[in-house]
Amino acid sequence: MRHPVRAALAIAVALVFVPPAWAQLPQPRLQSVSRTGVQAGESVDVTVRGTDLEGANALWFDHPGLRAFHVKGPTFRVVCATGTPRGLHDVRLSGPYGISNPRAFVVGDRPEVVEQEPNNTPGEAKPIALGTVVNGELGATDIDCFAFEGKKGQRVFFDLDAERIDSRLDATLRLLDAGGREIAENRDSFGADPFLDVTLPADGRYVIKVHDVTFAGSPDHVYRLTLHEGPHIDAIVPAVAPAGVPGTFTLIGRNLGGASAPDLIAADGRPLERKDVTMTPSAVASDPAYPTRDFVPSPEAPRVGFEYSLTTERGTSNTVFIGRAVDPVVVEHEPNDHNEHPQVVTLPCDISGTFGIPGDTDVYRFAAKKGDVWWIEADAERLGSPADPVFLLQKVVEKGVPQDLATGEDLPDAGAGARFQLASVDAALRWQVPEDGTYQVVINDLYTSQRGDARLSYRLNIRPERPEFRLFVVPNSANQAEGVVIRTGGRTSAYVVALRLDGFAGAIHVAPRDLPPGVSCDAVVIGPGQSLAPVVFAASEAAKPWLGTATLVGRARVGDRKDDLRYTRGASSLGPDVEHEALGGGMLWPPGNPQAPTFAAARVTRGFVLSVLGDPAPLSLTAQPSQWTVAQGHQLPIEVSVMRREGFVEAVALTQTELPPNLAAVAATVAKEAKSATVNLFVPKTVPPGSYTFVMRGTGAFPFSKDPNAKPKPNVNLVEPSNPITITVRPAPVSLAVNNKGGALKAGAQLEVDVTVVRQNGFVGEVRLGLVAPGALKVNAEPVVVAEGQTAGKLLVRAAGDSPVGAAAAVAVRAVGVVNGEAIEVDEPLAVTINK
Repeated sequence: MRHPVRAALAIAVALVFVPPAWAQLPQPRLQSVSRTGVQAGESVDVTVRGTDLEGANALWFDHPGLRAFHVKGPTFRVVCATGTPRGLHDVRLSGPYGISNPRAFVVGDRPEVVEQEPNNTPGEAKPIALGTVVNGELGATDIDCFAFEGKKGQRVFFDLDAERIDSRLDATLRLLDAGGREIAENRDSFGADPFLDVTLPADGRYVIKVHDVTFAGSPDHVYRLTLHEGPHIDAIVPAVAPAGVPGTFTLIGRNLGGASAPDLIAADGRPLERKDVTMTPSAVASDPAYPTRDFVPSPEAPRVGFEYSLTTERGTSNTVFIGRAVDPVVVEHEPNDHNEHPQVVTLPCDISGTFGIPGDTDVYRFAAKKGDVWWIEADAERLGSPADPVFLLQKVVEKGVPQDLATGEDLPDAGAGARFQLASVDAALRWQVPEDGTYQVVINDLYTSQRGDARLSYRLNIRPERPEFRLFVVPNSANQAEGVVIRTGGRTSAYVVALRLDGFAGAIHVAPRDLPPGVSCDAVVIGPGQSLAPVVFAASEAAKPWLGTATLVGRARVGDRKDDLRYTRGASSLGPDVEHEALGGGMLWPPGNPQAPTFAAARVTRGFVLSVLGDPAPLSLTAQPSQWTVAQGHQLPIEVSVMRREGFVEAVALTQTELPPNLAAVAATVAKEAKSATVNLFVPKTVPPGSYTFVMRGTGAFPFSKDPNAKPKPNVNLVEPSNPITITVRPAPVSLAVNNKGGALKAGAQLEVDVTVVRQNGFVGEVRLGLVAPGALKVNAEPVVVAEGQTAGKLLVRAAGDSPVGAAAAVAVRAVGVVNGEAIEVDEPLAVTINK
């Protein structure tokens, strides 16, 4: 991670459901691939490593240009067609237990070789040629050495991918000359990955050494080492551009075939070049099935823009990202580092700048009008830049020192936690202009006293408030990387994660698109102010085995607004009409503490991949009703039925996850001999109005062994989701206070209950009072009307002579008011104990 300490401190812990610590049904998990790439047009053999891989006989790739043929056991032959897009792809393992999580597989344009042992010492170094990619792996305490012949004055680049290809390796590179002397060393140039740029001092044999920083190693410590002579891009200016508009961009880098740029500083002190290129950034939105050619960690996932690489006679460069601009683009011009010579800009604007030297501070000055609302956002991490921007908003005072007003804060996690961490060191601020005047933003790198170079680019966007969201879909587990698998007749869940931008707080309605026959997915709602919701995929008993990508679409505008008591269909505003497809994502490795997962490395994936197995699901849950519209203060009696198959006979423990704010979960059990149970939830007055989706989750013991002939079979833990339950909570027209006068009710007698009615939210009409209670209690009350203008009523609660004694559960006083012709119910729990 680029800033692991700060990112960890910024995490907001997501709600996590941790089932009992038993074994679970097997699901393939792909740890690593022995070889992580191929040259386009070639074929290679790879070995997969992981857990629950028995019987796996197929690899799934995100692009049809990559195909795999099963050789034997864990070995596959991968064939890459000419013309397959260069860059990072996803490979997954498919077998009798479903589809695995992805691992990175790179398609390149240079020849590739595989590391051969022994090569632990310079004397054992295996020869390689420049312009070659080495696919390697480090064991514990391992060092890999490679030798090449170089010429004096030759400029050579050593670029090692590990973190960027889902590896556990934290690599260090060391370059030795012919005499064995170390002449260069590097780590952590691109995240945890090293990069060396060396001009060779003499003709002769050189050795490049690769090792983990702590000399750790395993089959998961794989890498790709590229030795080449360029081109390499450090930065692009401007770093933002409008879509579909031709423009000239300046590449800053090494061996670009451009002009020398002695005024620019590289992080490693090496010389840089400038090269101007003309291009038209694409106006076509990226395809969620293949959104990027690059490794995009989850903090960078919200980015929107374009990717660019330069191809010369030496080869193709690394990829750089250009943010998509909506507002007029401004390029930073020095000097602009002091109050005496700021750069004057006009709002709105999208500024492309660089912290080019240590101590670099940039000042942008502008006029603003009282009452206007602006968002000021500084992006670097989400551009792929290593900068950590901080900024200060000031009011310019005539003949005085500028007055400090506010600072930009790091962008917090959206709430998905370890599943897909979105916290970023980029900074943002919502600002309402207090008075007409002249203001300025002073921006610098957090570590400005220690660094400054051409790679530290940033984007400073000052824009009017544009409520928006980004949407991501990730697997269910918060404590391990996994694929998404459904068995016939069953269900599986995932999560949709919303990143809310510019103050957007409305409901987001998420629905599937283009699912295969036999697979369904009910629409769900990410409630107002919430950041994630469960999405549940179901396979019918007749569904055929299937493997592919599923598309989810989020919409922020809908055709009804029952969350607003005053909404009138056709007459009230529905808000902005915003629609986005969800990008796939997922964690790479388990979090440090799986029982309390808060942080794990995650990245964008190529599509959201779903697998349907032909095996029947041992357990499935159905919750009814699945759609509710209730007022604040209302009971939710939900009937949960279970379908047991394949030898599952045990009781099922029920709970709920992803409940609306302030709605408490209720534990319940479907007994071993029962087929259903009622779960009585209560929506308190403090639940904010809006639409929300949650699920029931059932847990039970199921005898299972990978050996079908095993006797006895050990129990594994099934955790199954129900269909999603969506509730729309409306503002209550009334609130109730009840006086149960002790609550003691004799069987065959009656209890007088005083009810006080407080009308609210503009409601003034009459209120009908009644009693709701489970039929088995045999209690009732005659309805009472509290007329308009009155506030008190009395209910006479009667118990039958054979009412069961004890504390009566799920009893409430119900008030009904009519708003715009619709009856709206409000409940207030009533404590009653039935005595003989």
